[in-house]
Amino acid sequence: MSGSAADRSESVSSTALLAAAARGEAPPLDRMPPPDHRLRLAVRDGVRLDTQVWLPADTAGHPVPAILLRTPYKEGVLGFRRLGVLRYVEAGYALVIQMIRGIGESEGTFSFNAPHERSDGYDTVEWIAAQPWCTGDVGMDGSSYLAMTAILAAVARPPHLRCIVPAVPSLDFFREPPYPGGMFCRQHTMRWAFLLQIESMAELTGGFMGILPLLGDPAGLQRMLSRPALDAADGLLKGDFLAHYRDVLAHPSFDDWWQARTASAKELAGIDIPTLVVSGNFDLCVGPLTLWRGIEARKLGADQRQLLIGPWDHGQCYSGGGTSLGPYELGEDAALDLGALRIAFFDRHLKRQGPGPALHGRASVFITGANVWRGFDAFPPREVSSLSLYLSSQGRANSARGDGRLLHDAPTGPQPADSFVDDPGLPHISTMLEATGRPYELRERERDHETLVYDSGPLTEPLTVLGEGAVELFTSADVPDADLVLLLGEHRADGSTIQLAAGQLRLRYREGFDAERVLTPGEPVRVQIPLTYVGHQVPAGSCLRLFVSGSNFPFADPNLHSGEPVASAVTMRRALQTVLHDAAHPSRLILPVLP
Repeated sequence: MSGSAADRSESVSSTALLAAAARGEAPPLDRMPPPDHRLRLAVRDGVRLDTQVWLPADTAGHPVPAILLRTPYKEGVLGFRRLGVLRYVEAGYALVIQMIRGIGESEGTFSFNAPHERSDGYDTVEWIAAQPWCTGDVGMDGSSYLAMTAILAAVARPPHLRCIVPAVPSLDFFREPPYPGGMFCRQHTMRWAFLLQIESMAELTGGFMGILPLLGDPAGLQRMLSRPALDAADGLLKGDFLAHYRDVLAHPSFDDWWQARTASAKELAGIDIPTLVVSGNFDLCVGPLTLWRGIEARKLGADQRQLLIGPWDHGQCYSGGGTSLGPYELGEDAALDLGALRIAFFDRHLKRQGPGPALHGRASVFITGANVWRGFDAFPPREVSSLSLYLSSQGRANSARGDGRLLHDAPTGPQPADSFVDDPGLPHISTMLEATGRPYELRERERDHETLVYDSGPLTEPLTVLGEGAVELFTSADVPDADLVLLLGEHRADGSTIQLAAGQLRLRYREGFDAERVLTPGEPVRVQIPLTYVGHQVPAGSCLRLFVSGSNFPFADPNLHSGEPVASAVTMRRALQTVLHDAAHPSRLILPVLP
């Protein structure tokens, strides 16, 4: 499964390009060669979509299978060639890249993950299959939004779509942006729409650097904190992209608008073609495992469903990573040639040649810390069990200097509760490296008196966490609405604390994202908040640390605590928030662990 750096030399990650732009650089993009065919393909309602086709040089008139990518990103922004997609042409495939509606030269109106993505994907697949240069066998590939277009096309079930390879799709928009945990993510919504709007990365080095890097520019910081949120994108976003920002704010609950943009569990279960799902240890998208659970509802052959989770961030889940990332040394086995794996998958299902990608099992996952690949015949693995660690303190769990503990035994008697103040005028600021999405250190968080910290103490033996955990809390607030932000970290012997997982919830959505239900001030409520995926072995001598606070800026807008609609709220209040952990309120961390 390994691949050399030379194998991936042509592929520059999107995060690297964004980071370069954040430094004021406008990196040149090695553009694709001219296509063999370019046209505006008319779909069923007459809208014409910019469609480019590259064909292998040695086909001599013989038809070949085709691989389709449907994208909202212009070549001058993130580029196509950097993805290494020309390897498909070299491997004997027709490559088709299509711009979705309202982007670049494509007609129509851009609308986020809109219902027409299903029919547009269907119509494009069937048009490709009917071309004289195609055998009638079509696959779809792509990462992030491109993966979402592939999934929606597969939901529509065009007859000639044979297989898909979606990497890090977003599918659950109230567990990931734009509303992770019901908390509006202004930074992501605005930045992403701006990337769709611009023509080239050079525009990021001009007057719009306030969104990237966010905290490096006072004007950008003001835009992220201005009220009301509805007006924050004025002067930055235009046309369809400003409409997208406002549409998101107009629908802060999972209503009919979101339902029309979400692939349901029933629809995912209807996908009956071979699917290779790709995700990363350091990506916060929950979509890959949402997709996996959906498609696993339909039982198919052993090589029809495959899951690959590697030591990668969001951008690397398409192009692959290396032997280190941030604070992690990953070892030589971590580096994969993901392009070669995808080609092997398409060879198997489009050309009907070869055994497919050489993975360790139906589910192949990399365990950081141990730095090993593990293969399982199902995911979550049958070997996984649930471990509960109970929150405990004498009422002074504030910061790592406090007395917060994680214990194996549930509380049996009274314990004083812990509390903190969340001030929307002074939100907690995450220290994640801007524009990279890479693992980050929690040193500043654990020093903060308004963050509760619960520590397991040094582990006596290694602990392997594999899967999506959760935190069950009994909590109250003295305001109509408040947020809970959870971070799970590994506190190492060298004094550093590295984030492993995150979770968050706006408490007005504690009973579901379908409607807002404000709190009764001072009344305890029970909530269970899911955490993001972890595939990590915590070594003996390290500690687990659970952080509980009320904000996570800039990755979520601060809660103003008034209970007003998020789009128009302007009144700010400080909130006193309480976490209970006595016998009647056994708050706990729940982790999936391997024996």
